[in-house]
Amino acid sequence: MSAITVNTFDFDELCNHAGVTADIVVTIVEHGILAPSGREPRQWRFDVSAVLVVKRVVRLRRDLDLDWQGAALALELLDENQRLRAENAYLRRRLERFIDG
Repeated sequence: MSAITVNTFDFDELCNHAGVTADIVVTIVEHGILAPSGREPRQWRFDVSAVLVVKRVVRLRRDLDLDWQGAALALELLDENQRLRAENAYLRRRLERFIDG
């Protein structure tokens, strides 16, 4: 018996897993924070990472009292910061080989 893995969620599944209303998901999509496949909500499919994105952007709105555009920008900046930190750590490891060598 093989394990079944879920690679995508439909609209309702995303709402349920993220613990948000349908209106919130529609608003998030309208602001370009998520880009589902499909033309309309009943056809939308979301990557499993969308659950975390929805939870993060809703938390940013609540905790920082941001509008949707501000939350989207904050999320983008946090993701860029994380990417730059990872790149910096990688480059430091590479540099250490030359310094210690």
